[in-house]
Amino acid sequence: MLLLFEGFVNPGLVAGVALASVPLIIHLLNRQRHKPTPWAAMRFVMAAYKQTRRRVQLENLLLLLLRMAAIAVLALAVARPYSGSEGPLSGLTESRRDIAIVIDASASTGYRYEVDTVYERIVSRARDLVEELDGQRGDRAYVLQGGAWPRLLAWGDPSEALMAIDNLVLPTDEQLDLALCLGEVLEFAREEAASTEQGRVEIFVLTDMQRSVFTEDSRIDSLAPDSGQEGEDSDSPSRLFDVLDEIEALGLTVRVEDLAPGGDLPPNLSVSNIDLEGPLLGQGAPVEVRVKVENHGAASKAAVRVALEIDGVRRPSQVVDISGLGTADAIFPVVFDTSGDHVLRALLEGDRLAADDQRTQIIHVPEPVRVLVVNGAPSADFEKDAAARLMVVLEPLVGEDAPFGGISPFAPRESELRELEGGDVDPTEFDLIWMVNVDSVSPELTQVLEEHVASGATLVFSLGDRVQIDAFNSRFFRADGSGLSPAELDQQVSVASRRQGYFRIGSFDAEHPALILFSERRWTSLLTEAPFYDFVGARPIEGARVLAQLDDTGGSPLFIERDYDRGRVYLWTSSIDESWTRFPTWGPTLVPFVYDFVRSAGTPPTPEATLAPGETYTTEVQTFPRGIELVLPDDTRRTIDEVPEEVGGNRWRLPSIEGTDTSIAGLYRLRTEGAGEYAFAVQVVREESQLARLSATELEGLHRVLKPLELGQDQGKENGLPPRRGELWRSLALIALFALVAESLWSAWIGRRRTYA
Repeated sequence: MLLLFEGFVNPGLVAGVALASVPLIIHLLNRQRHKPTPWAAMRFVMAAYKQTRRRVQLENLLLLLLRMAAIAVLALAVARPYSGSEGPLSGLTESRRDIAIVIDASASTGYRYEVDTVYERIVSRARDLVEELDGQRGDRAYVLQGGAWPRLLAWGDPSEALMAIDNLVLPTDEQLDLALCLGEVLEFAREEAASTEQGRVEIFVLTDMQRSVFTEDSRIDSLAPDSGQEGEDSDSPSRLFDVLDEIEALGLTVRVEDLAPGGDLPPNLSVSNIDLEGPLLGQGAPVEVRVKVENHGAASKAAVRVALEIDGVRRPSQVVDISGLGTADAIFPVVFDTSGDHVLRALLEGDRLAADDQRTQIIHVPEPVRVLVVNGAPSADFEKDAAARLMVVLEPLVGEDAPFGGISPFAPRESELRELEGGDVDPTEFDLIWMVNVDSVSPELTQVLEEHVASGATLVFSLGDRVQIDAFNSRFFRADGSGLSPAELDQQVSVASRRQGYFRIGSFDAEHPALILFSERRWTSLLTEAPFYDFVGARPIEGARVLAQLDDTGGSPLFIERDYDRGRVYLWTSSIDESWTRFPTWGPTLVPFVYDFVRSAGTPPTPEATLAPGETYTTEVQTFPRGIELVLPDDTRRTIDEVPEEVGGNRWRLPSIEGTDTSIAGLYRLRTEGAGEYAFAVQVVREESQLARLSATELEGLHRVLKPLELGQDQGKENGLPPRRGELWRSLALIALFALVAESLWSAWIGRRRTYA
């Protein structure tokens, strides 16, 4: 009989069938207990017994079989056997279903066709699938809303799943991470397969078939914003195909249902980027804002109107023509009257996908960099006064010929060392301090500089003939890295004859902000051909970065950078005047080098204020904040009760805004009492604007487990779904109950009949 079943949900309980032998054993033991003893009157009893012997045996046998059958069938019911739809017991089976539904809630599903959106069709289809289930039969629904991370909507009772689906109104502004979603479904399928020896979960992915979802690597190593565990997914598959391989190992398939009608490339326009043309010198300086518009459809679009709002004030619109699958730029001239954060919002005329028709960007207009140039070797000869040369570069030009009306990104001041050590100049009031050919400093000033740099300032050393190497090392270098210097100075190196040879820069970090200009081939020679006659050998500490090396035999470092707590320290191992090098007068090299270097090194770092949905925002303030409040794009507000963290240098780090609070695209504001207001923006990722769709044939070619399913198509075996398997426990329980009732009635009838016989 057991061969009629495919298997058991509780195979260990099948042994309970052996209990059916208990009535037989009791019967046999009772027979052995009575030893027949012949006596005279027994002849008459035996004569009567022989007349009814066959009938009594049949009655007793039937009673025994009923008792054994009741126990055996009840044990089988507890073990929960199951059989396939084509098995001999299929008529008695109860076909319980477990379905897992992944609802694609990415931003692209907000695309509107005629009346409804793709997302509305997806939700409607999910509702239809759940309505097919019967909770009383034991059917279960596992429903996930998929975005940057999966959101579990329901697990178990189909009625609860329907209520959760009815609450779905709008898609997210996120990108679908299919690997993460199917990874969650995989865990559910494993639990079900562990009890039934084979996975039988029906998996549905309801989507708009966006190509990038299936063809790009998944971001499964990124944590859900509220997971609270670092590395939670470290044991999970790292790519979509790895998840699909494990689903296939369970004998399952993934039904992918396309709910987006139309062609393979729906028309769509998007604002893909807002950027500045050229450097932003500061408040009052003119700059051009470039808004890039992309056409993701095949047909050209003419006279597309592009608008720009700055801090809520709309500028005159621009009109652009965009070729099919092309881009166009709208240029807006802008002058920022104040420093700080400014909110830029670019808008297009609405199309079928509204989520990418606008883009918000936070532009930070910096305050002028406060630069202190410490002159260690003042000289009446300009060519020998490196500090004076730096001041000429940093000080703004005035007059009619001055660019940008004399606006400068720097607020420089020159002083001598004695003014710092005497207290006439406070170094903590400056963002960047440049020690130019300074011979030695006092221990007290060294400590002040260490504390100031540790709090976030920048310190620059450029050498020269006044620098005392031993004194420099004793004040600024420590082998354990606790000193300010990024390297230990060795000894001065000079060419044998300036007429016969010189050193040049042999290699440099072309990606560093101070040197990136020279990465362009037409400007490289301005840096690499400048002659150097003298420099000081240096041994960088561990962790220091050599930004430029000379071409001597040892590849000596010329420009070195290191982090010092929250600040940075730079070392230029040659001079900035003409006593050791012709670098200051080698064409226009010095001016762009100093400009780019001081702007990048002296500008305090600002937090990334443009995020993707689900990313975390963190910022620091210079005044202790009270009453912190988060204002979301829909103007809802939430009080933040976490305490700010003091990070040193009279700065506090505001509580992080986690990904669960940044899932909506738009403008966010952090308002505080005493520390001002801080804005950041969340943007729909650019991939969501690319609506190119995967065909059913391409989907099947990606992986064997992916099966396209058209709406209304039969979901039976012909579509790759394994034959449904039904359980028999209800039928067996009824049979066991019938056997018990029959045994009771039969035994009562036999007893009554034999009493009167």
